[in-house]
Amino acid sequence: MAAGRPVLLGPGALAALDIWLTKEAKGAQRVVVGDENTLRHCLPELLALVPALREAPPIAVPPGEGSKSLGACHALWSHLAHLGIERGAVLVALGGGVVTDLAGFVGGTYKRGLRVVNVPTSLMGMVDAAIGGKTAIDLDGVKNLVGVLRQPEAVVVHPPFLRTLGKRELLNGVAEMLKHGLVADAAHWQALVDAPWHDLRALTPLVEQSAAIKCAVVSDDPEEHGPRRLLNFGHTIGHAVEAFSWEGPQRGLLHGEAVVVGMLCATWLSWRLELLDRPSCDAITAVLMERYRPFLLNTADHHRILELMAHDKKNRDGGFRFTLLEAIGRGRAGVPVDAAQVAAALDHYRLLVHDADPQRRSA
Repeated sequence: MAAGRPVLLGPGALAALDIWLTKEAKGAQRVVVGDENTLRHCLPELLALVPALREAPPIAVPPGEGSKSLGACHALWSHLAHLGIERGAVLVALGGGVVTDLAGFVGGTYKRGLRVVNVPTSLMGMVDAAIGGKTAIDLDGVKNLVGVLRQPEAVVVHPPFLRTLGKRELLNGVAEMLKHGLVADAAHWQALVDAPWHDLRALTPLVEQSAAIKCAVVSDDPEEHGPRRLLNFGHTIGHAVEAFSWEGPQRGLLHGEAVVVGMLCATWLSWRLELLDRPSCDAITAVLMERYRPFLLNTADHHRILELMAHDKKNRDGGFRFTLLEAIGRGRAGVPVDAAQVAAALDHYRLLVHDADPQRRSA
């Protein structure tokens, strides 16, 4: 937990958290926030390996994106106040991206800021959501509309928690790992393409590499003024598609699943705007279409997705700003893209899904 090492990963990570709580945060109040699933499946192991948290009261929130709401914030703020939690306390966020987003926002605003330690339990959290200090909640159907950028005291990654995840949750996190490779490290992309994603022993070193990529980018640009924008690849369309998926009768998409849709669109735009060569575009498309279930879109859906994109924080002067690819392993941030080009990319994705094996289409 020393300065300059905000992310701890591996067998000694939880032991280091226990030492920090015992020495550096000695006497501080402690509370653990998790969702109902992580408190059931992960809290016992956390307490076994971090004795300093055994007296910390756990606070449960309902699982799922619905907990990233003002109502959930109000409930957590009230619970902290009822417990008499004072400024200087340590809030441990035990969970996936929803928990670390919500608890980080609540912890960053309650009494102008508690000390927050993220202990991610999902692959998405370990490689992306828990790292970097972005905290937010959703508002009026728009993802991450309200939030603060506030770095946690540390991110403590314990890969054995991945045993609690199903296949869909693992794929959800791998989507962000693939993104890291596409924008920053071609060798990492290829290693992921070649890896057996169901084998946690094979996946663990790649988790470390993805976390390292995210840390390096964030360290160079903590306030997201430049290089950190590379990490938005696939997210401009992806966030809107994710929100849209929860409005209709189709299955609601997980964040990584929606980012895959966004990456497919952004990859095609990279080729269409003459940044990326066609063989690379086709290779990326083949991998993502093979590994992830397509999401059905109709032409009539484009308008609503563009409406949702209008709230994107990267927009400038009424236009969209995308992160696109110049090559596998090299992204370019801040590329202007207009609404007509977005609609064309969505139509390209719609046709990709139409041409896919009908048995692999979502219901």
